[in-house]
Amino acid sequence: MHPRVVVIIAVVLALLGTLFNLPQRAVEAATKKPDIVLFYLDDNAPYPARLWNDPARTPNLAKFANNGLEFRNAVASTPLCGPARANVLTGQVGHNNGVTQNNIKPFDQRGTISPKLRNKGYKTAFAGKHVNRIKTVYWNRSLMGRLSNDWDSFDIIWENPAKFYRWRQYRKTGNVHFGSAPNDHSSYQAAKRASYIIRNTRKGKPLFLVVSLYDGHAPLTPMKRFEDHPACADIGGWSGPAYDEANVSDKPRWVQKHPRLSEPGYALRDRCESMLTADWVVGQVVKSLVDSGRHYDTLQVLTADNGWLMGDHRLTGKANAYATDVPLYMRWPKVLKNQGRSLREPVSNVDLAPTFCAIARCTIKDADGKSLLPLIKRKKASLDRKYVWIEYLHNQYGYRPNSTKRPAWAGLQTTIRYDQKNMWSYVQYRTGEEELYNLTKDPHRLRNLAAWSGYKARLGDLRKLWRQSWNRDGVRWRSVADQ
Repeated sequence: MHPRVVVIIAVVLALLGTLFNLPQRAVEAATKKPDIVLFYLDDNAPYPARLWNDPARTPNLAKFANNGLEFRNAVASTPLCGPARANVLTGQVGHNNGVTQNNIKPFDQRGTISPKLRNKGYKTAFAGKHVNRIKTVYWNRSLMGRLSNDWDSFDIIWENPAKFYRWRQYRKTGNVHFGSAPNDHSSYQAAKRASYIIRNTRKGKPLFLVVSLYDGHAPLTPMKRFEDHPACADIGGWSGPAYDEANVSDKPRWVQKHPRLSEPGYALRDRCESMLTADWVVGQVVKSLVDSGRHYDTLQVLTADNGWLMGDHRLTGKANAYATDVPLYMRWPKVLKNQGRSLREPVSNVDLAPTFCAIARCTIKDADGKSLLPLIKRKKASLDRKYVWIEYLHNQYGYRPNSTKRPAWAGLQTTIRYDQKNMWSYVQYRTGEEELYNLTKDPHRLRNLAAWSGYKARLGDLRKLWRQSWNRDGVRWRSVADQ
């Protein structure tokens, strides 16, 4: 519905409420904006999807995978926990919002989505893991009060690093300590707080809720009820096309230095049990949405802060250009119904904040991302941009030339607008090395085309686009100590 039409309806209903003494809550309910719930996982690649798409194993997550809207080419603009979380909340990539590694010090809460949604009438709430190393910078309640000021509810893990058991929760009303009992698991408590918030939000009041779980992050500790669960006994290992890649001679030198892996596949059992925990949390929160009558008009988003390599190109972990891919699914019964749909257009985590703001009818000044609403509502097949930007501007700690340590890098992934037939990935390292992949034909990045003579023109064009972004935003390589 057009924003002007909505405003007119609201005014008419308000007048009717005045003339006929209609209850204010009835007027609010008739004009209420959609609710938004973000389920935010930790360290999860978009594969293997069998971790969450089996209704017999993870029935609540499977509804996202099988009956929701999938953005199958979603990326984390900075594939590391802290920067990725700042990117989602601000709609900006790290070189613009200041958070380029796991250090929250440059983070400015005032530039995030929460105060903007509050100004549009939303109740804003956050439950679970916030940005990494939060206790280092916000080490007392006075400092935490500044961080939480723009949230109505702010119930987060106040530890370095985040924990599953034996942890402290910051609340605006006072700290709560948890031990090692089964229900002390941080994901259980995130679900409990999220459900409480939903059930205690006044009817007619729109809600923006982030349910941020530590699940997916090492040490992969599930809720006790899911430890050694039989549902994960036969999950098997992951050995996708890029697993333990035999020939890495076309890769940068730091990748070439990595030896072959000794295992036939990446073990998934612990990760599977983490997904059982996440599935339970999603189930509890959705039940609260249903019970409160909010589910039908709630945009529910399921994604992860960054990807995770499971032996791809002989590597494990994150913070490199192969770990940008993330799962991204959406459900919105009123708009998307219950029909599974998949979109090819590449999107970024910095698009989430502009999307949420578009729903609330606000804007984010200087956002790097774009609203996904035109894609969600089928008004467009692609967005008005040629690429999404990806980066990690710091050398891996302890980097030395000719070692297995990763140098800093920055790159871009093209959209349909750039090339209707193929999507491309271009990455430039601080060492001057380059990678070029045709992601449509080679989604697992097995053939680096940067040195192929037949792709010289393509390489030159993408190198030009890269340089334009680099110069426009004043991007620079950074030292480990920059933050």
